[in-house]
Amino acid sequence: MGVTGGWSFLYFIFITALSTFFETGEKMNKWNIDSLAPRVERFGLLDEKQRNQLVEQMNRHFPPPVFNWQLERRRKALENSEKGKKLLSDAAQEFPPFMPWQNVSFSPESLNGYGVVFTAGGEGERLRTSLLARGADPHSLKDFTKATYPLENFFQDFGALHINLALIASFCKKNNLDIPVIITTGPKGSITERVIPRILEEKEYFGLKNVRIVAQEQRLHFTKDEKIAYTVENNTPNPVTQPDETGGPLMILKQKPDTKNLSCLEWLETLGCSKIILAQATAIYDQTMLPLMAQAAKQHDCIGVGVLRDQFPPDDPFGTFIAVKKNSDKKTCIIEQAIRNEITRNIKDPKNKFFLPFNTGFYALDCNLLKESDLPDYATPPKEITPELPRSPKVGYAATDILPMANNPLILTIDPKMYAVIKTAEDLTRLSQAARDFGLLDICKKSI
Repeated sequence: MGVTGGWSFLYFIFITALSTFFETGEKMNKWNIDSLAPRVERFGLLDEKQRNQLVEQMNRHFPPPVFNWQLERRRKALENSEKGKKLLSDAAQEFPPFMPWQNVSFSPESLNGYGVVFTAGGEGERLRTSLLARGADPHSLKDFTKATYPLENFFQDFGALHINLALIASFCKKNNLDIPVIITTGPKGSITERVIPRILEEKEYFGLKNVRIVAQEQRLHFTKDEKIAYTVENNTPNPVTQPDETGGPLMILKQKPDTKNLSCLEWLETLGCSKIILAQATAIYDQTMLPLMAQAAKQHDCIGVGVLRDQFPPDDPFGTFIAVKKNSDKKTCIIEQAIRNEITRNIKDPKNKFFLPFNTGFYALDCNLLKESDLPDYATPPKEITPELPRSPKVGYAATDILPMANNPLILTIDPKMYAVIKTAEDLTRLSQAARDFGLLDICKKSI
């Protein structure tokens, strides 16, 4: 064989091998019926058309690399949960560092240098169910979101998110501030992701200059034996998914969206913000709440907002702030009912007046704290996927895990009357009255 013929033969071998490599790689990155079948619970119940539909959906949203990453995260979450159950083993429990809100001197200007993140991705199934039980027209709930559902007899069509944004806009206008706002919705394709941007555009973002709306990530909801569950709607199978739990909105701040060059954290940095406040978009707050949090967090890399307990019964359902010390390592944590023990319930503050504070779900933190570390994966207690299948844990990131990452944490303790949260239809009247009591009605009227 001549030199030219030899090179031609080698080139042919190289091209053939390269084609095989890319073909194999492409197959590995895409599902087909044969590769997906063993990964799906009750796959054999689907007809040929439905199987192809499910393959198409999985390739669009959860191709094999994404599936494998999420499965690995699930395993890690379950491992972390088992470790979490042993958190108090051989550990000293102490009252966490805290400051009563009355000891904080604050003003609206305290919000300078902060961005505010409103989490608005909850589906609000309890609220929807209770509204239907009260006789609401199902058609009226077509574009339902809990954060924007109108409060009863309040002002126009304002829901909790409207009121919160009107309040931020009022702070900005009255005090010459520019407070960037990030609103996290449910995953792409969810009702909140579709409806909330449209509603805010109609309200012209209440005059706020810098607003970003970010869709939360979603994960497959695996069965106990690590298979994909599905539901069938209009004869079409859909993989069961879930939002990325309560810490998902925090983790999404680190990601670069497809359409922009900057992550939310980088965007905030360009606007001069080094700290963020994380608040629920489905709650109403006293006007002092956000400035109070901002001022309290000035000298701390993370604060959690809590309420001191006058008593601590064993069946108290709220997460509990506590300082846990093992050897020389001391962390401020939030522990759930299943983890705490008799020692936990008997710890009192240095003045022997209050039991440990419970978590309200509001936080303020340094952007760098989140930028430099990832939240660990978290698993909930087993929940129902579909009625036909055994309950299985949901996994994701928990916002509560931000606190143990802090080097200088603080618990800001407040009066529980300073905020109110929507859960069911019965809360809509209560929140409407709370908004009036907090002086928010006039603010909303002046916002449009």
